[in-house]
Amino acid sequence: MSTEVLPVAADPFDELASGYDASFTSTALGEYLRSMVWQRLDETFAGRRRLLEIGCGTGEDAVHLARLGFDVLATDASMSMIREAERKAQHAACANRIRFRCTPMERLGADLAGETFDGVFSNFGAVNCARQLDAVAADLALLLEPGAPLLWVVMGRNVPWEWGWFLARGEWRKAFRRRRKGGVAWRGMHISYPTPAALGRALRPHFAEVGRRALGVVLPPTYASGWLERSPRTLSALTRLERALHRWQSLAALADHYIFEARRLPAHADA
Repeated sequence: MSTEVLPVAADPFDELASGYDASFTSTALGEYLRSMVWQRLDETFAGRRRLLEIGCGTGEDAVHLARLGFDVLATDASMSMIREAERKAQHAACANRIRFRCTPMERLGADLAGETFDGVFSNFGAVNCARQLDAVAADLALLLEPGAPLLWVVMGRNVPWEWGWFLARGEWRKAFRRRRKGGVAWRGMHISYPTPAALGRALRPHFAEVGRRALGVVLPPTYASGWLERSPRTLSALTRLERALHRWQSLAALADHYIFEARRLPAHADA
């Protein structure tokens, strides 16, 4: 394992790093949602070798893929997240297959110039923090071989679960915050919530969509899931329904997150 650190300013996620796994990764909801993502990761990247991860957070996905034999370059703008991920990789005895790099996604094209990967992924909303998704897509196109798969898990724009949760509490602005033009201000950043169709447009002409899946259309967002931790039977019932609806592509536009899959097009398509 090696870690490459570039001069970056303190990241808004730094202060969240130490408690992230306890607040999401290790919860019953977090574990179930991640298992659904891992199923797609394992199938999508089968036969691939060298993967690029955007927004690796505490390293849960990088460790999973490294254990399967992939070589992973895990990137994140938060040095605190990177440190948590390093410790996790060391504990899992797979650090030799993971290289960590602290760099924002907007600089991947410049910072990784000359490197090539045969797959790229990003989990649980990291790409929602991108200032310009089309620019990120153009940079990734320079780093990926033709035909390389892209798999991103993105926070959705239209979430009935969120509408109902906050409207029931009289919080109208929060209920429809994801629909605000220009995104939502958060800790000095702007978070955007593209629909699956808008994301597909942002990735063109470098990538072609091959599929989309709902993730959290029946199951609630994390902030509304505390009651599920106390009700295993309800969680079990909702997870069964969630899995049954997972393949309905139309529901991806109504989910808390959605899995978006695409392929790198041949270089001549960029022209």
